[in-house]
Amino acid sequence: MNAWRLLDTGTLPAALNMGIDMALLELHARGVSPPTLRFYQWNPPAISLGYFQRRHSIDLAACSEMGLDVVTRPTGGHAVLHENDLTYSVIAGAAEGIPVKLADAYKLLGDGLVKGFRLIGLETVRAGNNLTAPETDICFMRFAAGDILHNGKKFAGSALTLKGSSMLQHGSVVLDSQRDRWATVVNLKDRSHEEFNQHLASRTTSLGEISGQKVNPSELKAALVAGLAMSLNAEFQPGELTSDEWALAHDIAGNLD
Repeated sequence: MNAWRLLDTGTLPAALNMGIDMALLELHARGVSPPTLRFYQWNPPAISLGYFQRRHSIDLAACSEMGLDVVTRPTGGHAVLHENDLTYSVIAGAAEGIPVKLADAYKLLGDGLVKGFRLIGLETVRAGNNLTAPETDICFMRFAAGDILHNGKKFAGSALTLKGSSMLQHGSVVLDSQRDRWATVVNLKDRSHEEFNQHLASRTTSLGEISGQKVNPSELKAALVAGLAMSLNAEFQPGELTSDEWALAHDIAGNLD
C-alpha cells in the first residue's frame, strides 16, 4: 500500500488554487513532493478556463461585475464554474501506480470516485466520450472520460496534465445547482434564458438535486478519500503544504493574476 498525503487547503482565491496545484505537480516531478490528494474551494467564486480555451462565450465583463474571478487552468477542457462545488486534485505518477496511458489513468481515478459516491448512497457511472453538446464552452455540457454521471447527467468532471511521469488531475463535484449563475455569465446570443436552462438541465445535475438534501462536504470528502484509497491502493495521511510548496505556489499565482 502506497503512502499518500491528504491536504485540505480550504477556501482560497482562484490564482492561488491553481498555483498550488501547479507547484505540487512541478515539485512531484522533481521528486520533492509526495503523492497528494487535495481538497479545496474558491473565494471569491470563479470560472476556470481550459488551458487551450482561447475563444469562448464567457462574458468576462459580467463576471467582473458579479465578483467572479476568471483563471486559466493548467489542464485542458472547457469552462468550469467554481461556486457551490468541491474541487479535488490528485498529484502522483508512475511510481504510485498511475498508468502512463491517459485513458487508463482516467479509468483508475474515475473508478475511485464511483466507489466513493457509492459510500454515500449514490450509484454513478463513468462517462464515455460524447462531445456533442448544445453549449460546448461549458465543461459540464460535454461528457468525456473521467466524468461522472447520475441517470445520464453530469455532476463531476475532471481534466489532467502531465509533467514527465508525474500527473495532475483536478476535478469539480457540483454540490448545488449552478444553472442560474451560468445563465448570467454566458453570452446567450439569440438564445433565451429558458432555452439555455433547459439545455443545462438536460445534461447537468448536482449532488443536492440527486439526494434531495444539502450535502455535507466533510462526509463527501471522507467518502471520496475512502473510494480513492481502494482504487489507488493508497493510505492517506493528513498533512500540510511545505514552505517550499507555498513559496512556489505564490510565485506561480503571481504570474496568473
